[in-house]
Amino acid sequence: MLKKSPPPVSIALAAKAFAAVFAAGMPSAALSQTTAETIPFVQTAEATLKAAQTSEAPADTLPIPQQSDADPIGERIRQTLQDSGEVPPSQIDQAYSAFQRGYFLTAFAMGLDQAKAGNSIAQTLLGELLVRGLGVKQDYEEAAGWYELAAAQGNAEALYALGRLHTEGNGMAKDPAKAAELFRRAGDLGQATALRELGYLYLRGEGVEKDEFRAAAYLTRAAYGGDSDARFTLGGLFVEGIGVSQDDVQAARWFGEAARSGHVPAQIEYAIMLFNGRGGPKDEPRAAGWFRQAALTDNPVAQRRYSRLLAEGRGVEKNPEEAARWYLIARRRGLHDKFMDSWLLTQDADILRRAEQRANAWPGGFLSAIERSKTAVQEQN
Repeated sequence: MLKKSPPPVSIALAAKAFAAVFAAGMPSAALSQTTAETIPFVQTAEATLKAAQTSEAPADTLPIPQQSDADPIGERIRQTLQDSGEVPPSQIDQAYSAFQRGYFLTAFAMGLDQAKAGNSIAQTLLGELLVRGLGVKQDYEEAAGWYELAAAQGNAEALYALGRLHTEGNGMAKDPAKAAELFRRAGDLGQATALRELGYLYLRGEGVEKDEFRAAAYLTRAAYGGDSDARFTLGGLFVEGIGVSQDDVQAARWFGEAARSGHVPAQIEYAIMLFNGRGGPKDEPRAAGWFRQAALTDNPVAQRRYSRLLAEGRGVEKNPEEAARWYLIARRRGLHDKFMDSWLLTQDADILRRAEQRANAWPGGFLSAIERSKTAVQEQN
């Protein structure tokens, strides 16, 4: 457990007081033909593409769209589709469209020329494909080269991605201090995940001097930027009073924000606070709803807790069969509850038989979009 800091005057002031000051961005990284021929990873990228295109499994490729000045009718049709949103307006947008649809080799092929021409978005896309090994062989060093070119132009996503490589030591020496610098620059450009990672570095004292006050400040900025992990962590800081004044109301607020964005651990913590009336009015029905939603994602902690509510009729109508079903699912994942173990012994054999059959049929985390939507609507109401 981290040692608690003296309560700061204001977390908002902390965020303001410790906002990073960044150096001016580097000049454009557009690649001339000569430069492109002398950078090793550019040549490697071309070889990577050629190897992938000649492999025996080109199932993830689409033809690269070609435009012809000699086809004015076709151009008008293409422009009409583009204006209606049916066709992306540029080659890099088409590359991202292919990426989103799972045509990774096509995305790489379409992005390569743009990346060589100095397009930082295309350079970042190539880095992502190479880091994840999508459509091409995984290559951290080559990915780092493209990220560095994009980062030199101030691309926030590339700065963040490069920071992650330095944090993990993939494709380069592990360097948390360099990672902190990159996260800081990306965060200044509005990259919320980078702000979160910078906050984590300050919490752990990696690459920077340990400073819980600054950690909370950066996590607050990330939370306001929409990062659900930052919201969850910030809720925990308010529970423990780490880097901020201990405040159950703020803890419940941030757990709730993260829960509504689909963060399962936050859903559990928020449900616990609602059930106990901590940080707000006690509300067992809402707590039960959040436990159920987390249980449906196959979280065994939520399954065990929800089973007990069903067994006792707390916040939800008592239902022995459902209670037994959820507890059996959780118990198979190694979570036990003395109360529920004893409770099972008191239940009718037919109820337990049906519950076991249903537990055996549990798909292990399948939750339809309709089920998620229903739960979200119920919470909003």
